[in-house]
Amino acid sequence: MLPIPPGAFRMGSPDEEDGHEDSECPTRIVRIARPFALGRTPVTFAEWDLFAEATGRYRPPDEGWGRGNRPAVNLSWNDTQAYLAWLRDRTGRPYRLPSEAEWEYAARAGTETPYPWGHDFGPGRAHGLHEGCDLGGECTVPVGSFPPNAFGLHDMLGNMWEWVEDCWNEFYLGAPGDGSAWLKGDCGRRVLRGGSWMDVPRQMRSASRNRNGVDFRCNDYGFRVARDL
Repeated sequence: MLPIPPGAFRMGSPDEEDGHEDSECPTRIVRIARPFALGRTPVTFAEWDLFAEATGRYRPPDEGWGRGNRPAVNLSWNDTQAYLAWLRDRTGRPYRLPSEAEWEYAARAGTETPYPWGHDFGPGRAHGLHEGCDLGGECTVPVGSFPPNAFGLHDMLGNMWEWVEDCWNEFYLGAPGDGSAWLKGDCGRRVLRGGSWMDVPRQMRSASRNRNGVDFRCNDYGFRVARDL
């Protein structure tokens, strides 16, 4: 895991951003007052399988793509909560999902452009449905296959959608401004961020949002672990 420093950023996207959706507005300044830690990569099958073997819990299918250091997919939001509870019990440390604001702050790593590397997607940056991604539209790739952002985090965009803690709200009206999770709204659905191997670049922007039911599993849904410092 890597420490993420405190700071402020503009969350969401302006109307003129290519791929902008109404759920990404209104943009607003969010202040992350305290540092937190975030996984350098999403949780892998190797990490999930240790949990499954120790607890006898669900072992998600890998779709024939392989396990090991590929990101663990076919996971629901409720599955992530079981893993995090086990991790807290095993270590005594406050592991959790990141809030949606923490996730976007970490993904942007100090940038305001659609992608942390600039305005255009370009080849060799992230894994998705794009001419520069050989396996885009077919399967995941091992974590860390693409360069990290300025915070040292890999795969914040592309490869698989990542569950965060927040309940779904259609817009940011009334959202917390301190980086905490928004636990009001449609809590039967939770937010996912980052885009995946089957998504086009506009769905892999730093501001892009998705959502689904807490029990829904999909072969492009996984997660990344956060921890209070």
